[in-house]
Amino acid sequence: MSSLGKSIHLYLMDGSASGRWQATLSNWNGVAYKIPRGDLKDCSDLPELNTPGVYFLFGKDDETGKLFIYVGEADDAQKRLLQPHTFEKDGSYWTEAVIFVTPDGTLEKGRVKYLENRFFTIATEAKRYIVKNGNTPPQSPMPKQIRDLLEEFIINAQLILPALGYMAFEPLPSSGKDDADADNELLYFSRNKGKGGSAIGRITSDGFWVLKGSYIYPQVADYTASGIKKARENYAASIDKNGILQEDICFGSPSYASTFVCGKNSNGLVEWKDKFGVSLKNLDSGEDEAPASDKKKAAVKPQPAPAVSANAEILHLAGKKVAATGQISGDGFIVMKGSGFSSSETKSCQTWIKSLRAQLVADGKVKDCVFTENVYFKSTSAAAACVTGGSANGNIMWLYSDGQSIKDKARK
Repeated sequence: MSSLGKSIHLYLMDGSASGRWQATLSNWNGVAYKIPRGDLKDCSDLPELNTPGVYFLFGKDDETGKLFIYVGEADDAQKRLLQPHTFEKDGSYWTEAVIFVTPDGTLEKGRVKYLENRFFTIATEAKRYIVKNGNTPPQSPMPKQIRDLLEEFIINAQLILPALGYMAFEPLPSSGKDDADADNELLYFSRNKGKGGSAIGRITSDGFWVLKGSYIYPQVADYTASGIKKARENYAASIDKNGILQEDICFGSPSYASTFVCGKNSNGLVEWKDKFGVSLKNLDSGEDEAPASDKKKAAVKPQPAPAVSANAEILHLAGKKVAATGQISGDGFIVMKGSGFSSSETKSCQTWIKSLRAQLVADGKVKDCVFTENVYFKSTSAAAACVTGGSANGNIMWLYSDGQSIKDKARK
């Protein structure tokens, strides 16, 4: 079941995006304030800042150019923020603070100590920002009932912080938990059977990530763009002596990412492929996975299924979350009654496939994640994508009883 939507209210307190911000979440008593360092002393109109709270200080690390975060707590948040912090002794300079308080006074010393420890741990494990805390903050013991309330506070704060411009608690792509959906989002690059560079990537809202563990070809061609050469210099410390990347790196485009990996010009839209061998270009356009573009609009409306042939062999699709049976029918494919239908959709699921899935449910052809009748699709890949709710190469995913794919059979 999809998560329910949330409403975040952002208030520009000084009428300017560069001034103070207040953020609230519907049906929650917590309040967040984003305050530039220079405005902190002028917050006499915010008495709630003089109550217990947990706070985050943000700035840029001069040596690495990366953003940093410091996690703290205080009985009087504003008073503490106006005092020096130990991490500033090395010349670090924070420029903006985000403070979480509760106007009803439900946060007290033990609770903010608990939050400080948890937020420190989350920021450290996310590996997005440099964490400037010198030591792990101690955690106050709490009864389970209070811990549950504070964990809900943490979840809500994690929703609000990105709305204020900071992703400190969002895990890097290779730091997140492994699951089937995450695996489906991975893209793979290999040049010269991996000898010229081999990498795993993922697209997120940040950009195109090349993930930790990728092999970066050591040589860079003379004709390679100066920006790539500069990036190789900047990230040299993140590549070990064997060419293995030690951290996730984000780029602005797939081609920039693949060129960084192989050290030569590369068309990332063609060379990045999913686990079924479908290129990013075709994933974006739906080619080789779906009817031609001039047929897509017609394909959005489910087609009447021809009669199932008693002589045609039944094929099977078995994924981690769903299983289905089907049959080749002329140039198309029939997904058979009783087949499973994934309740979720991956980020790579094409818009027209999403529309088709919604139409199947609306027409009653799918109910409770099960096909209620045979449904005809224009291609094996459209059928597989509709069943799984993601990108799919039907010629590989649909298998005969002997375990061979449609593609395997076609080779013989």
